This record gives sequence, C-alpha cells and structure tokens, in this order.
Amino acid sequence: MRANLALQQQCSSRHVSSRRSVLVGQRVPVASVVLRGSSSTRQLVCNAVAADVAEAEARAQATMEAMKSVENVGFDYERSGRLARAFPLTAVIGQDLIKQALLLGAVDTQLGGIAIAGRRGTAKSVMARGLHALLPPIEVVEGSICNADPDDPRGWEDGLAEKLPAGEVARRMREAPFVQIPLGVTEDRLVGTVDIEASMKEGKTVFQPGLLAEAHRGILYVDEVNLLDDGIANLLLGILSDGVNTVEREGISISHP
Repeated sequence: MRANLALQQQCSSRHVSSRRSVLVGQRVPVASVVLRGSSSTRQLVCNAVAADVAEAEARAQATMEAMKSVENVGFDYERSGRLARAFPLTAVIGQDLIKQALLLGAVDTQLGGIAIAGRRGTAKSVMARGLHALLPPIEVVEGSICNADPDDPRGWEDGLAEKLPAGEVARRMREAPFVQIPLGVTEDRLVGTVDIEASMKEGKTVFQPGLLAEAHRGILYVDEVNLLDDGIANLLLGILSDGVNTVEREGISISHP
C-alpha cells in the first residue's frame, strides 16, 4: 500500500507543474492528474512496481514461515499460556533478598531449595512463578520420565539407557517444568507408584512417575508447607536433601534424580 501511494505521488509530482494554476488551492484526486507519455510506457511502469511489491510481500511471508517453523521444531508449548500470564519478577517492588535468593537457587541447584516465609499478600507465589518465566527451555531425552539431560547420562533414571535405540539419543526441547504440590497430596502421587491399568495391558509392571519426576530440572513449588502432612513433609525433605528419589513397590524398584 505504501509503495503504491509513493508511486502515485511521484507520478503526479512529475506532471503537475504544467497545471500549477489549476492545482494550487484545490484538492484534486490523484486519478484526475493526467500522466503524459504513451499508455504502454505507463503500463510497463505499473507492472514493474506491482511485481516488486508482490515479490517483497512473498519474501516477507516466506521469512515469517521459516522463523515459525524453526521455533516450533521439537518444542513443547504446553505451558506457554502460563508463562505469558506470569507477573515479571523484576516488577515486584521490594523483597530484594527474596528475589536474590530465588535467582541464586535457579543458578545453583545444589543449594537445596529456597524457603520463603511471609504473611499473606507478600507475593511469594507471584515471585516463584516470575522466576519460572525467566528459566530457559531445557533439552530432554525423548521418552524420559524425569526430563533427563541428553548430555549427562549419569543423571538418567534407571532403565532409560536400555530403552533407547543404539546410536544418537533422541532429543526434544521443552519449557522448564513448574509443579505445585497440593496440600492433600498422597505419597504415591508424590514419589510415583505402579500404574495398574498399564501393567494389566502390557503384562508387566509399569512405573507411573510422580510429581517429583515431573519437576526435575524445573521448579517444585510447595505453598504452605507447614500445612502438609508430617509424613509427606519428612519424605519430601529427605528426598530433596539426598537428591535421588528411590521408589520400591510391588515388583518394581527404580531411582531417578
């Protein structure tokens, strides 16, 4: 549209000098300005400009499609809506020590977690979700139950290496997980248990991962930890201090970070 408008203004300014007395002080439509020269010349100019505009639009469309296809390859957009709605961590006024502690915990996972104490309305949950929005996407092994790092085989769960075909490890990109533990969580839901339905279908014991496996390499958020069941709280703190979750159930024994 801008290219067409520029052409019209250029063509009209070229031949408007001969009609200066007519155009001064008057609003004359562009269509009423007579272009001098043969009709074939004018047609060639218009065709050339139209071809240039169409080519530019085609290049822009191809560039947008290429960028979209590159962004979508192997990427999981399951939680992109949550990230889009997250309140920015830097927009929280005050609470500098808490924000610094959260950033340190995100950089160095060996710190063992961050405990935040405060009254209702001090933006504890907001800052936790704001930190999640800052985490970069992670690369995981395809088929891993705990977001295993393809470049760190020592951190894979038990049995993952045996399930992978020989050769290059299948990888995919996904957002860093954010898992919130509900107050009424059970031990099986937290650490994992046997999937009865899948086990009956496959004829062998199938492990169903828990919330701890889902949160690996991401953020595990516990709101009102003092209201958790004492057994669940002790189990959770023990696993977090060890760094390994070992599940032993009927006919199954598996460990994962």
